[in-house]
Amino acid sequence: MEKKKKSKIQQGMLNRYRMIFIIIALFAILIATMLFKTTVVDAPLWNEKAAGTLVSGDSITPERGKILASDGSILSVSVRYYMVRLDLRSPNFKPEAIDSLLPRLCSQLESLHTQPQRTAAQWKALFDNEIKKEKSNRSRTFLISKKMTKAELDTLRTFAYLNSRNGRTIITAQSLDCREKPFGRMAARSIGNINDLKHGTSGLEKELDSLLYGKPGVKKKVQLTTAIKEWEDIAAINGYDILTTIDVQIQDILETELYNMCVEQEPEWATAVLMDVKTGDIKAISNLSWNETAHDYIETVNHAVRSWELGSVMKPISLAIAIEDGFVHASTPVTIGASFPYAQARPITDTHSIGANPTVTEVLAGSSNIGTARIITSHYGEKPWEFRKRLEEIGFFESLNIGISGESKPTIQPLGSPDKRMENPWRINLSRCCYGYAVQQSPVTNLAIINAIANDGKFVRPRLVKELWRNDSLIKSNPVSYVRKQAFSPKTASEVRSMLRAVVWSDRKGVPTAPRLQNNFVEIAGKTGTARIMEPGVGYTNKLRVTFTGFFPYDKPMYSCIVVFNAPRIRSAQLVSGRVLMNTALKMYARGMLGNKSDFRKEDDNTHRAPTLMAMSSDKTTRVLSQMKAKSYSQMKSKGNEKGMVPNVLGMGLRDAVATLERCGVTVTKISGSGYVAQQIPAAGSPLRKGTKATLHLNN
Repeated sequence: MEKKKKSKIQQGMLNRYRMIFIIIALFAILIATMLFKTTVVDAPLWNEKAAGTLVSGDSITPERGKILASDGSILSVSVRYYMVRLDLRSPNFKPEAIDSLLPRLCSQLESLHTQPQRTAAQWKALFDNEIKKEKSNRSRTFLISKKMTKAELDTLRTFAYLNSRNGRTIITAQSLDCREKPFGRMAARSIGNINDLKHGTSGLEKELDSLLYGKPGVKKKVQLTTAIKEWEDIAAINGYDILTTIDVQIQDILETELYNMCVEQEPEWATAVLMDVKTGDIKAISNLSWNETAHDYIETVNHAVRSWELGSVMKPISLAIAIEDGFVHASTPVTIGASFPYAQARPITDTHSIGANPTVTEVLAGSSNIGTARIITSHYGEKPWEFRKRLEEIGFFESLNIGISGESKPTIQPLGSPDKRMENPWRINLSRCCYGYAVQQSPVTNLAIINAIANDGKFVRPRLVKELWRNDSLIKSNPVSYVRKQAFSPKTASEVRSMLRAVVWSDRKGVPTAPRLQNNFVEIAGKTGTARIMEPGVGYTNKLRVTFTGFFPYDKPMYSCIVVFNAPRIRSAQLVSGRVLMNTALKMYARGMLGNKSDFRKEDDNTHRAPTLMAMSSDKTTRVLSQMKAKSYSQMKSKGNEKGMVPNVLGMGLRDAVATLERCGVTVTKISGSGYVAQQIPAAGSPLRKGTKATLHLNN
C-alpha cells in the first residue's frame, strides 16, 4: 500500500516536470521561430531600417556670429551657460560626509554668482531641509543656478564636498546657448532677438540673419566595433562676425528719442535712420511698432526699407532736378494762385498761403504743393516720361542693397512713354508725384538722396555692414560706394541746401514749416512731409504719416537723418518727427559729437575762482581739493537726487547735465546760453513723472 502511494506521488511529480518541459520547449520553439523570421525572412526589411537609421543625418547648429559696433565693441554675442543642479538621491550622495563640510560649502556658494543669489544661511537651510528627508524623497534636481558660466562651473567643482569623488558625480550641468547684449538695454530694441531655432526674429538679428546664422552641418550615426556613435559628416560653418557701422552712443540717443516720442504720440509705428554724410555709414537705425501682446513699442518690421508715400519730402528732389536742368533757380519767382486745376483733375491746393509770387526757396520753405506742381508741370507737362527719366538718372529707382532684408525699390504711377499717345492720367500723376503723392519710396531712399544734396551732389550708398569676419580673419570688406558719383552738380546741391535751411530758418513770417526746430546750438536744415495714409479697400483716410528729413550742422553737414511716424496723435511733422531729429542733434552736440568745442571752461578762466564741487562724500572732497591745491570751494547739495525726484544739475556743464537728466528719464527739450547750468526747469527735487521735459539755462 505504501509502495503504491509512493509510486503515485512520483508519477505526479514526473507529470509536472513533463508539463514544465513542454512549456519551455514551446517557448524555445517560438523564440527560434521568431529568430528565424527576423534574421532570415524579414532580414531585408530590418537591414533597410537599420541602414536608414545610420544614413539619416541630424543637423548640427552652427555658432551664430557676433554683431559688432563700428568701434569693434560687441553688441550681441552667443554665450554658453549651464543650468546646474545636484542629484541628492544619487547612491553617491552621502549626507554624513557633507554634514561637517556644509558650513564651508554654503559660504563658498554665497561668494559665487548664482541665479538666484542666496546667502550662506539660506543655502544651509535648503540643504538641511533636503538632508533630513528620506532618501526616496530627496530632490534629484536641487537647483544651484539657472545660469552659470563655464568658469563658474569649474569653480563650483572645487568647493567643499563637491571636489570629492562622490561630490563630483552628483553635479548635473545642462548647457544653454544664450544671446547676450553686453550694453544691456542700450540699443537693445534695434539689436533685436533670436528664437529657439537660433534665427533672428527682430532688429539687426533678423535683418542680418543670413550672414549671422551660418550654414548647418550634418552628423550621422555610424556602426563602430563596440557601439553606434555619432559622426560629423559635414562640418557646420559658423556665421560671420559682422562689423556694422552702428555707433552705440548715437544709436542709444536716437532710439531713446524715438521711443519717448512714440509713448507720447501713440503712433502705429515709427522709424528713424541717421547716417554719416560723407561715407553713408548708418550710425543708428530704429524701427518701433505697437505690440498689443507686449503692450509696448517693440522692434518688428523694418519700416525704414519699405516703400511708402512720404509726402512733401519728395519736393526737394523734384526742385533739385528742375534747378539742375536750368529751368529755375532758388530766387526765381513763381506765380501760384489759390489753387491749381490741371489736366481736368481735382485742383491742387495748399494748406496755408505763402503769398502770390513766392520764390522757389519760399515754395520749398512753405511746402507749397501748387508751386511745386506748377514748376514741374510747366517743364515736363508735355513729356511726363522725361521726369521719370531724370529720376532714373539721379539713381532714385536704384536698389540700395544695404544688407537689410525686405528692402523695396521706389515706385511711381505711370508717366507714359514717347512711343505712346499722350494720356491725361500721365499728366495728373506727374502733377501729384512731384510733391509726394503717386510715388512710393523707402525712408532710407529719401534720406540717401537728401544726403546727396548735403554731400555736394555725391549720392553715396547707405552702408550698414562694414566688414565680415570669421575666426578672427577678415573675410570681406565693404568699402564706401556710390549710387551716382554726382547725382547733382555741387552748385545745384549748394542751392538746394540753402532752400532746405529756409524750411527751418526763413525769417519771412508764415513761410517756414519747421520754425520750432530753431535752437542756439545746432543749425538744422531739412524738409517736413505729411501724407494721408491709404488703406486697402478704403482709400485715403484722415490719418497722416509725418516725416522730417534733414541734415546737421548746416554749414558743414556731418549727419543726415530721417524720422517717420505713422498716424501720431499730433498731425505735425515738425512737432513730432522734427523734434526727434532736433533732440538727437542737441544731445550729440552736448556730447561733443558734432566737432563742437567742449562746454567746459578753459583752465585760465578758473585761475582765480573757487571750484564748484558736486555732491560727494567728505573723503572724496578732501582728495579732490588736495589734487587741485584749492583753499576754498563751494559745494552743490544733493537736493533732488533722491529716487522719484528731478536731480540737481545746477553748476554742471551741459554734457554732464543732459546725461544726468537722461539717466532719470528726463528729456531736455530746450537749452539756452553757454557755460554752466544756472537755472533748471523743473527745479531740483520736483516730483519725477514719466515723460518729464526740462529746460536748461546756462551762464558763465
